[in-house]
Amino acid sequence: MTSATELPTPSNPGPFGHKLRKDFLFPENFTQFNHGSFGTFPKVVQDDMIAWHKRAEQNPDIWMRRDLKPALTETRRKLAELIHCDKDELALVQNTTVGINTVLRSLKFQPGDRILQLSTGYISVDKTVRYICDTHEDVKVIEIPITFPLSDKEILDKVEHAIKEHEQLKDGSRIKLAIVDWISSVPSILQPVKQLVDLIQSHGILVYVDGAHAVGQVHIDLADLHPDFFITNCHKHLIHPTSITSDYKSGFENEFSWMGTTDYSAIMSIGAAIDYRKQYGEDAIISYTHALALEGGKVMAEILGTDCLTPHDHQVGNMVNVRLPLKDVNNPKATYQYFADILFDRYNIFTPAFKHGDHWWTRVSAQIYLEVDDFVRLGNIWKEVIDELNAE
Repeated sequence: MTSATELPTPSNPGPFGHKLRKDFLFPENFTQFNHGSFGTFPKVVQDDMIAWHKRAEQNPDIWMRRDLKPALTETRRKLAELIHCDKDELALVQNTTVGINTVLRSLKFQPGDRILQLSTGYISVDKTVRYICDTHEDVKVIEIPITFPLSDKEILDKVEHAIKEHEQLKDGSRIKLAIVDWISSVPSILQPVKQLVDLIQSHGILVYVDGAHAVGQVHIDLADLHPDFFITNCHKHLIHPTSITSDYKSGFENEFSWMGTTDYSAIMSIGAAIDYRKQYGEDAIISYTHALALEGGKVMAEILGTDCLTPHDHQVGNMVNVRLPLKDVNNPKATYQYFADILFDRYNIFTPAFKHGDHWWTRVSAQIYLEVDDFVRLGNIWKEVIDELNAE
């Protein structure tokens, strides 16, 4: 484990960088920059996942009827240690989309209830909120428009203004739930989450923190943050799984420990992923990827003759948003799919492009297997793509 006084940097990566590509499943001619969406896992985690799968298939009855729940409890214990919470209030679900559905479809919404969210929230979360509003009488969304760059104070001021403006209506409605990102998806911005939770809860509003990108990018201490809901960390008296099974009302842990007949091997390999990270230490991983995102973003911006979205380094985790120098932001050819296809087919590479404010941006993820040279190559690729569009 790397000590705090020897934390690696892009210029002195220590155990990280290209030497770690051997630990992953990438082919020689491919560089993965988009672990913010999907990413990949080390080979040792895949080996562990396969071992769990084989164990289940060798004797399904013993696995499902006797061994599964104790194994899930141990996985939850390891996760609880990582994110500092009580394992008995931590549930394992398939993904964060299931998590938001679990929370929203378990809460009892009444006419006049409102759901507060920021416009930069993840699209699947937004669509789930819209579904709740469509299926409940007089349940509506209060959406706060957000366009970066913004300081932490400006974000907090916008949220507080929206809450107070609603309180002044005195129309009998109430904000029941607020949804905030720890790190928003597009654009990727590290939000002042502790201040947001404290502010919102001070107005008697439940807070759901979407921490889909948080694990691995920042240190998580849920005992200090104390949100009402954090992806899979739910208050057991309010929440039940989206799939009700024979364990209904048998306790929070039991209800979420049995999701029906399914392949649990991916969930069971979480422990191996945590062990892989422990060999380097959370401080070392987070320090390296954060520093690489900052330096890599600056290098790309120099190549493109642009800038990064936020001037505030503390708003960057290990994903950085770099502006694309597209002269006509409304160019009909400039679409998410066009950029994806040309990157896939011509360069065998990918970073997501998106429009925010009056510009197009690309979100680039730093990771322990990347170095600054990778950002240089990516910057030159994006320059070719944009120069070609600008010349048309």
